[in-house]
Amino acid sequence: MPSSETVAGYWRSKHKGILLLAAAATALTFYFLFPFLDGIILGTVFAYVGRPIRDKFQRRWLGALVAATCIVIPIFLILGLGMLEAANGIMSLVQNQENLRGYLAIFLEQLQLGIPLFLNEMISSSLQNAAGIMAPIVAGIPVLHIGRAVSLGIINFIICIPVCYFLLLDGDRFAESILALLPKSDILTYRKYINRIDLILSGIFLGTIYTSILGSLIAAAVFYAFGLPRPFTLASIVFVAGMVPILTAWVVIIPVTLYRYIAFGPGEALIFLVVSSAMIYLPSELLFRPYLVSSKSSMHPLLVMLSFFGGALVAGIGGFFLAPAIMGVVVGIYQVRREEIEAQAIAVEEPK
Repeated sequence: MPSSETVAGYWRSKHKGILLLAAAATALTFYFLFPFLDGIILGTVFAYVGRPIRDKFQRRWLGALVAATCIVIPIFLILGLGMLEAANGIMSLVQNQENLRGYLAIFLEQLQLGIPLFLNEMISSSLQNAAGIMAPIVAGIPVLHIGRAVSLGIINFIICIPVCYFLLLDGDRFAESILALLPKSDILTYRKYINRIDLILSGIFLGTIYTSILGSLIAAAVFYAFGLPRPFTLASIVFVAGMVPILTAWVVIIPVTLYRYIAFGPGEALIFLVVSSAMIYLPSELLFRPYLVSSKSSMHPLLVMLSFFGGALVAGIGGFFLAPAIMGVVVGIYQVRREEIEAQAIAVEEPK
């Protein structure tokens, strides 16, 4: 009886035309879908994160709908409102450059830092020079380019919603249909690799995204309660920083604490630092993240951090999520292969 490899080789030799046509159709499909790559990646990540919510419902369609809603709406509120505030701030900066310099000068005159005069003058001149440099740069950004990028970003975010829903609904069956194309003798081996990769990605995305959603929602409420300007913009920064190990909410808490120290004094700064740390950092980073991640992901935090940063710099929003997933695939394959080699070595050393 011919082996599965012999049958597969015979089939490939007899159907080269069909294989070439399928490869060309696949390449064209990727080409036409490339502008929507960010939305597809976001929808895939959201579907991955929404699986625990979906699995709590007996009706699959209802679980997929609830999971997609619970994931997409909080992220849309935080990032959407944050981007809207940031866009309004940029437009205000472009249209009121002289007023910005005037407000900056008044603010610097009101500072009571208790530092030497020459140092105060150096800080004042540095800030004014920075404002003078940044304002023309911001004003020189092409408006049409910004409009196209914003429009494409909105379209990709809209696309990620149905992608998330249908992957939650039929993603498992799609994965099984892909496995069915493989030789039966190799399915168990591939399942071993897929299960390990799935475990690693669970530790990366479940812990980071759920923690970021919780931390950013609490941060928006805290920043609004303290009367900070642009609270949703700051909360969106907390969301993004919360997905990168080491950064977390301190990227926003420490600068805002320094701002309140300069503007209102040490007492107000200390109150904000204590309240924000207790409300934003402690629940999400010390309680929520360890509970979700537990021992699922064995990736080193440095690899995760570099993956997020590198992916964002190379491919924007899609790369921000895709790069850690690729790194998780590499690490999962390496771990399973290492375990197989160790098991083979132990089997050789054992006496027969």
